[in-house]
Amino acid sequence: MKKRSALLFVFFLLMCSVASAKSTNYVFSGKDIYESCSHAVTGLDKRGEYDDHRFGVCAGYIAGIVDFHTVATTVESLPSDMFCLPKNISTAKVIRDVTQYLEDNPEKHHDLAAYLVLLALREAYPCQGAISGP
Repeated sequence: MKKRSALLFVFFLLMCSVASAKSTNYVFSGKDIYESCSHAVTGLDKRGEYDDHRFGVCAGYIAGIVDFHTVATTVESLPSDMFCLPKNISTAKVIRDVTQYLEDNPEKHHDLAAYLVLLALREAYPCQGAISGP
């Protein structure tokens, strides 16, 4: 029960952050995640200088959201159709897809990074039968 309450609390905080995305300054913005992930893609492509820290920031941030989603889908009261990753997908593929979304939407870089990563994942990996949102 404590685990479920903690998950609901985390989800509530995330949703509150997303709801106020237009009027708040964030510690980690879309611009921040784009800079880390575009650098990570440069490293994955082996073109140019590579920085383990930036790659780790990008991969860790995305992995945290994916892990949250995995846990959230096991709690009945949380939405489970935010995105649906294919089995055996690589971290590199997910990083590339999120980075491409961020590159294609520079006007959103001021928004909360977690919100943008969720939007990117939902666009790249929609669940069958899911209703698309903003």
